[in-house]
Amino acid sequence: MTLKIMSGIVSPKKKNGYVEIMFNDHTIHHSSDASVIEKKTIGPAGNFIRVPTKIVSLRQIKVQTTTAPVVGGPSAATKFKIGDSINKQRLKIIWSAGSPSRIEEISYMVIGEV
Repeated sequence: MTLKIMSGIVSPKKKNGYVEIMFNDHTIHHSSDASVIEKKTIGPAGNFIRVPTKIVSLRQIKVQTTTAPVVGGPSAATKFKIGDSINKQRLKIIWSAGSPSRIEEISYMVIGEV
């Protein structure tokens, strides 16, 4: 059994989008809406032999508040959503941020057998 550990930080280019991280060579799919920085891989190249374990989390967000049209009214609510799906070849991360806030960084780590 040979373990492979991959980690990185997703830097979204849009308020809503996705990124696909390919496990074979730790690259991102060409149609992704983000770049990946601080990529690290420990272990050999190649895809996993079974679906690996993973963790995906918000790392840095920018929250901006607005006030309602009525003076002293409530502030607008902001929602942040992230989701993911994984198989032996890739990790797909999706995100959305309510206006006017945004997601600036999402971190991930994947561990499995190759």
